[in-house]
Amino acid sequence: MRIIALALLLMTSAAVVHAEDDEHAILSANEAFEKAWSARDITAIEKLWAHEPYVFVVHPSSKEPEIGWENVRSSFGTQASRYTEFVISMTETKVHVNGDTAFVVGLEAFRGKRLNGDTVEGKAIGTRGFERKSGQWLVVFHQATPVR
Repeated sequence: MRIIALALLLMTSAAVVHAEDDEHAILSANEAFEKAWSARDITAIEKLWAHEPYVFVVHPSSKEPEIGWENVRSSFGTQASRYTEFVISMTETKVHVNGDTAFVVGLEAFRGKRLNGDTVEGKAIGTRGFERKSGQWLVVFHQATPVR
């Protein structure tokens, strides 16, 4: 009986460590997305996203979702071309992992300088979805809803 209890305890401990590892990896992927987007680095963004027909993005200025990798990629290029500077960061993050899928939700602060020199800043509720592919957590959706 003690052996069974010990085995269950060890399995539970291993599951907790694995979940913490996943959460850390997802938060790292989330931070990498913020850095790539803040740098307006489309090549870096490409490496962080799943190139699938079901991925989507909804920017704060979107009128409709951009669905499919090519549309998502194009939308980031369009958004990036509107700014000479752009910084985004997420705080108060909450992570949920379920197998090979996960999401992160938090408050995003953004600040940018438009091509005409105008400064913009604001806050949004950010939600990002991730999918584990070949051991890497890749973004499958990003939605930023402005806080008014």
